[in-house]
Amino acid sequence: MIKKTIFLLLIVVNLNATEFIVEDVNSSKKHSSWIALPYIFSTDSMGLTVGAVGIFSGYIQPQMTIVATAFIGSTQEVEKLNSDDSTNIEYSRAKGFILAIDGYRPNFSKRTFISFLGSYAYYPNQRLYLDGSHQSKQDLDSNNPKETTPFQTQGFNNWFKLDARYVLPWGESKESVLPTIKLKRGVAVNRDKIGGGIPFITGQSTIGSEYFYTKWTADKLIQKPEFRTNGLRFFFIHDNTDYPDNPSRGYSMKLQTSIDFGWTNSSQSWNSIEAQYSHYIEMPKFSWARQNVIALNTWSAYSPSWDKSKKLNPDDPNSIIDAHQPPMFEGARLGGFYRMRGYDSNRFNDKSALYFATEYRVIPNFNPMRNQKWSPIAIDWFQAVIFAEAGRVAPEYNISTLLNDMKYDAGFSIRALAAKVPLRFDMAFSDEGSSMWVMVKQPF
Repeated sequence: MIKKTIFLLLIVVNLNATEFIVEDVNSSKKHSSWIALPYIFSTDSMGLTVGAVGIFSGYIQPQMTIVATAFIGSTQEVEKLNSDDSTNIEYSRAKGFILAIDGYRPNFSKRTFISFLGSYAYYPNQRLYLDGSHQSKQDLDSNNPKETTPFQTQGFNNWFKLDARYVLPWGESKESVLPTIKLKRGVAVNRDKIGGGIPFITGQSTIGSEYFYTKWTADKLIQKPEFRTNGLRFFFIHDNTDYPDNPSRGYSMKLQTSIDFGWTNSSQSWNSIEAQYSHYIEMPKFSWARQNVIALNTWSAYSPSWDKSKKLNPDDPNSIIDAHQPPMFEGARLGGFYRMRGYDSNRFNDKSALYFATEYRVIPNFNPMRNQKWSPIAIDWFQAVIFAEAGRVAPEYNISTLLNDMKYDAGFSIRALAAKVPLRFDMAFSDEGSSMWVMVKQPF
């Protein structure tokens, strides 16, 4: 039976951001633009849900982007487990607010940029893949948290990230910190010789740190257990593309380490290492297309701290969380709106992971929203995409294991450049069903 998972979340992924200023050569408001959109969708996990999103690009400071969205769902029946394994029926609804402020430059440093991304939300049916190993079987009918994958429960999913990054005086940002990218109907027109040059001699390089915090609750259980994590990330990003928000050529790379020291209210300490590389190949244009690109991506992660020989609660015979294991939404995980989009969020998680993706992206000349004089929504282009992904998690970092018996998915996407920010609607198919995602910015 094919399951249908529809998930809508609008955020800005500031960690991957390269700092630059966008100028629209066809607009009197060269730097600033905004868009506000209502949305409505219905899913088994959230019910009928309505909301609105606002995107503001180039306000306060020309390189900044602000995204805010709020949503509320219809009332749904949810189960509450009793001590005798019986259940009570309660009522709950999805509700939440997400805010992203990306690229603020403080007065004390021309090369330092600060971003914030946070969410406060309650969901009537969260899917927690407590056992996300490669061989785990999805069972959506069981209520036993010790046996089922996933455990489905109502609860909070609150999180925020605050990062500060420094643009190094190398390459394109050696003299001018913020390159100016001039767009004509959403396509860069002043970047013919930019993208794919010598690493660190060309392109833009950034180092930074991020403080992160997440709290998940399982309100279905009597004791309402919580999983909390907070810590620091340290990262290095090198972007050598022509237009980081929608590259047509060049490459980018990222190295990152995350550490939860186990301080304050963290459930336990853990760490992880991640590396990512993306490459973009500009293909000859068709007569009916403005841009024709093949995008490639590979990503890998490993958690040195994960100790599979011990449990988080060693005195509890039913404990299923390993000692110093990253939570299912951190470290080596696959599934969701960035990697393995045909599977649930954080469907697979283990000590190591390897992932590959390819996308074919084409921007046609046809754009029914091109005449901005009559349209209240500033959309510069639509983009058609087909994609395929492969990935695997494993209990040890062994290349032969990670390349064997991989999970696969494929799909298509319709994307648009709205208020100078790419929006995407992805539809993906896997052996566990189909998923739809609505997101801000390209997946890589």
